[in-house]
Amino acid sequence: MLVAGDHVNNDMAGDDEDSAKSQLVKAGFTVDVYLHGLGENTRIQDLYVQHLKDAMTPKAGRGICRH
Repeated sequence: MLVAGDHVNNDMAGDDEDSAKSQLVKAGFTVDVYLHGLGENTRIQDLYVQHLKDAMTPKAGRGICRH
């Protein structure tokens, strides 16, 4: 979900009759698509970087595995 790839563009927001968007429109909903992945959100980016930093920081009783 970090990028809006094939699944988003076709299965969710595509114009084929079996896409999620088409099914919702057929059911009477107004659909506005937002074709951006979570990776474009700065809060998600910050969270991702923090998780990487946390994973690289040695914890008490847990060493860093270097192969």
